[in-house]
Amino acid sequence: MRWTPLLPVRDSGQPRLILVHAGLIAAFLALPVAAKEGDTFRPFVSYTKYYDSNLFRLAEGENTAVIENGVPTLVSRDSASDQYSVLSAGLNVDWTPGRQRILGSASKNRVRFSRYTSLDYDGSDYSLKWSWRLGNHWSGQIGATETVTQTSFTDWYTFQAINNQVTRENQFANADWQFHPRWNVGLGMAAAKSINSTTQQAPLDYENTSVSATLGYSTPKGSILRGQMLRVEGEYPNRNIVNLDRLYTQTEYNLLGDWNVTGKLTTHGKVGYVQRVNSTLSRRDFSGAVGRLSADYFPTGKAALNWAIYREITNSDDVNANYRLNAGTSLGGAWQPTSKIIFRANTSFENRSNEGDTGSGGVQRDEDILSGSLSLSYTPVRMVTIDLGLQSGRRDSNITDGNYSFNSVFFNVRSDF
Repeated sequence: MRWTPLLPVRDSGQPRLILVHAGLIAAFLALPVAAKEGDTFRPFVSYTKYYDSNLFRLAEGENTAVIENGVPTLVSRDSASDQYSVLSAGLNVDWTPGRQRILGSASKNRVRFSRYTSLDYDGSDYSLKWSWRLGNHWSGQIGATETVTQTSFTDWYTFQAINNQVTRENQFANADWQFHPRWNVGLGMAAAKSINSTTQQAPLDYENTSVSATLGYSTPKGSILRGQMLRVEGEYPNRNIVNLDRLYTQTEYNLLGDWNVTGKLTTHGKVGYVQRVNSTLSRRDFSGAVGRLSADYFPTGKAALNWAIYREITNSDDVNANYRLNAGTSLGGAWQPTSKIIFRANTSFENRSNEGDTGSGGVQRDEDILSGSLSLSYTPVRMVTIDLGLQSGRRDSNITDGNYSFNSVFFNVRSDF
């Protein structure tokens, strides 16, 4: 659960016949998608008002500092609430010239806080993807994304909260060759970069490159099974802490599948074995099983459910850990009683275990995070959608001042032209 004063960013995904149900689930559970069917260009404008009872995710008795008008201001749990607004405007593109498809989006976001105005900032979100096809046997994607958002205060373990923006850049390209009606092979490459705007957060700057190879099989009923080998080389170029590695190499062997169980139930799976090797001490390495299983279920034409369970390895921003293991589960549901109204509910639980012996002697964080949300979407006319929602969450940690709880409410109005 990450706090961010931007509207949720949607994954563009990769179009597959097997994922029709997943696309419907996303339409149910996400905020309204921008482009309507048949529209090539779709500009939009959105305004959202938030209230958060614990903006800095402080524990009872914990304090932090914020610089307001050049003066340090002490913030306690009792004074950590704030309201903020997000004004967004942008353009979405869905262009299909022949057998090609080009998806693009560009938006700017103006974020303004009522109490802690030193956190005001302007964000952005850009993406472009070309889904190409050559003849009857070759296809793939080429694309890039860039987002600018504010650092989450969820894992901010310092005495001062600063206005730090993170720029995340991603580029990717892949190609698939269908050499048989049931079989295909694919190659892919990607590069990612994360850049922080302040010197305090510069040690968290990160970049990686990856290559992958896949072999896939499609069943007569449309289910897909794929074997994948993925290799990632990562670097923290500004990391100078002696007990943390700057470089690592991660190799994954994955089995992926999408299975149409019935007309109402589709399951998705990723099960794999990961080897993560750091540049110095072997005790900081990791090897083990990871995976994610999920299911999309449509009990009726107006209701949808999504469930997932996972165990995954990610990077850690803890000075006492080289990586983090996340294990959890989530459940989401949506109900559309009329063409203009959608109700949504989501809940999730996640354990975050920071690992990888650094030799620093510090306590490695182990945390349980529980969250839930309810929302209502109303579309009075085709161009306008109104959303109202609330969220609540808590974290239980093994370190001092690591616990917190919060409640938040939002109201959004969006117009697609």
